[in-house]
Amino acid sequence: KEAYRNLYIYSIDVDTGLNKEVYKKKRFFFGNDSSEIFATDEYIFIYEYSDYGEKQCITRINRDGSNPILVMDENGEIVMKPVQ
Repeated sequence: KEAYRNLYIYSIDVDTGLNKEVYKKKRFFFGNDSSEIFATDEYIFIYEYSDYGEKQCITRINRDGSNPILVMDENGEIVMKPVQ
């Protein structure tokens, strides 16, 4: 059950098909939550939504999984603080 509380980000090498875990975090919300992931050339953005999208938070990580930053907290406030 503990694994269901985590969100995992993997990098997949398209040439070899090999994958590796680059980031793991505890989910911000539990229950009827959902997540979306968007990637740019520099960052991966993790959008997490609470029950039916009532609340959301955004976490940004580097493409290699380093430097996680909480961009927006569950109250909709822009915080830009490192994730502990």
